[in-house]
Amino acid sequence: MLKGKSRYWINILLCLFIGRGEAAGVVAIRPAAELLVVPIETALEGGLAIDWPQIERLYDKQRHRFIWHHEGELTEQGRQLFRWLANAELDGLNADDYHLDHLRGLVFDPSPEVMVNRELLLSDGYLRLARDLRLGRYDAQSLDPFWMFPNESFDPVDALSSALSAGALEQLLNALRPNNSAYLQLKDALAKYRDIQAKGGWLTLHLDDSLRLGDSDPAVALLRQRLQGESSRTGEMIPDPNYFDTTLAKAVKRFQRRLGLVPDGIVGSATLRALNDPVETRIAQIRANLERWRWLPHELEPQHLMVNTAGFEISLMNRDQVLFHKRTVNGRQERQTPSFSSKVTHLVMNPLWTVPRSIAVQDILPQLQQDNEYLARKQIRVYERSEGEWGEIDPVGIDWANYHENNFPFVLRQDAGNSNSLGRIKFHMPNAHQIYLHDTPARGLFERPNRAYSSGCVRVEAADQLAQLLVEYAEQPQNVWLQQALRSGETQMAPLAKPMPVYLTYFTSWVDAAGDIHFRPDIYQRDTALMLVMGEGIEHVTAHYESRAENPSL
Repeated sequence: MLKGKSRYWINILLCLFIGRGEAAGVVAIRPAAELLVVPIETALEGGLAIDWPQIERLYDKQRHRFIWHHEGELTEQGRQLFRWLANAELDGLNADDYHLDHLRGLVFDPSPEVMVNRELLLSDGYLRLARDLRLGRYDAQSLDPFWMFPNESFDPVDALSSALSAGALEQLLNALRPNNSAYLQLKDALAKYRDIQAKGGWLTLHLDDSLRLGDSDPAVALLRQRLQGESSRTGEMIPDPNYFDTTLAKAVKRFQRRLGLVPDGIVGSATLRALNDPVETRIAQIRANLERWRWLPHELEPQHLMVNTAGFEISLMNRDQVLFHKRTVNGRQERQTPSFSSKVTHLVMNPLWTVPRSIAVQDILPQLQQDNEYLARKQIRVYERSEGEWGEIDPVGIDWANYHENNFPFVLRQDAGNSNSLGRIKFHMPNAHQIYLHDTPARGLFERPNRAYSSGCVRVEAADQLAQLLVEYAEQPQNVWLQQALRSGETQMAPLAKPMPVYLTYFTSWVDAAGDIHFRPDIYQRDTALMLVMGEGIEHVTAHYESRAENPSL
């Protein structure tokens, strides 16, 4: 393999020499070209993985001319590419994946034998960086079995050929990133936290008791210092740094909101653990979530619903503008809400709920075996198949103790109404996972910081407001119908003239509309595998999540 590839690069070098008029023919320059076999083979034998098929395609398209050199020196586009490879860390990537260590040693060497190595490594570095920016560095499905977005296609060779002809390498590389402000804001946050890391991080607090408004203690001054180390606003004038004043209480509440904690302004055990998470943990989270953005479809629909299951929130977006932002309840640990895309095609007012079989046998059947009034109280009807047709039956005579997961010939259906598990509105969105958005009668759950309580579907706060916005988006004269249908109590279904795209995602870190960066616990443990392959270190990641095991709501 090495011999064949070396010969290929010798031929490229010959084309360069001929173009410069430094040789009269192939015979005269072959001895000089043979000298380049040594550095090429040395690079390959040193463990450098080169994408030879794509390299050959690239230089075939360029008619075997050098791309990054002219007259033996790096071109401006070559220098641009080198800067991009060197700055890959800014996007949460690892610059060493793009041969940066080798290139640093070659970038100022003018010798011909180095030039061909530099050309090779720059081209392979481009191919790798372009794919990673456009599609993500790692394979999503192998790291997250609940990531159900389809793989997109991208050809870095064709993209570069077009950019080179237009002199637009910089524009190409910029366009390969996710084209939304959320990614760029998270990228800026990464730079901020790396700057904090370079300055030594923040101090670790040791408290004998909780701290709250009105306390006077030397630990309060240390708390101020810790919050200031992350640029939380604690006020300019501080008459007594040891006194826990209202300004500090506001800063603590702001920190708690950013971390998904109860914003009570009290530094208890949960808040203390969050304060003492090292800056390296925050950097690891940001890097993991930048990668998830690269996994998403490159072109999101301009108007869409974005559901963040890790953050328990939903947003209606018009490009980068937030039109609706509310809390959600989604799947618990054993019934996780997957990540995928769909479209809301219909609104269902006062929906019936046909209970999925898994919920019927795993959740409801044990209740029936303990509580004879459960079905009546929940307004659930029982159906059984007879002579090829389903019909309602009286459950009074059923001995539920005789049935189990492998023997349950019934279908359960809950009547529409205030106690219906879907609430008053269902947002129907076709998908293979049987997941949809809906209202809920259990609105108290929205007040909890950890809202992983559903069987996989997503319960939406203020569902009636969202339904109204979707009707307006569809430009349908249905405003009156919407309210009348809700008041009627009858099950009614209407299509949306313009279905609304939906992206169900999993972000444990993001920047909000006010510019504050948020961090959330990895409720489904999907960060761990991603952090490890990104090189965060198994000891650090394991220790971090073991510290969270005592209280999964943190």
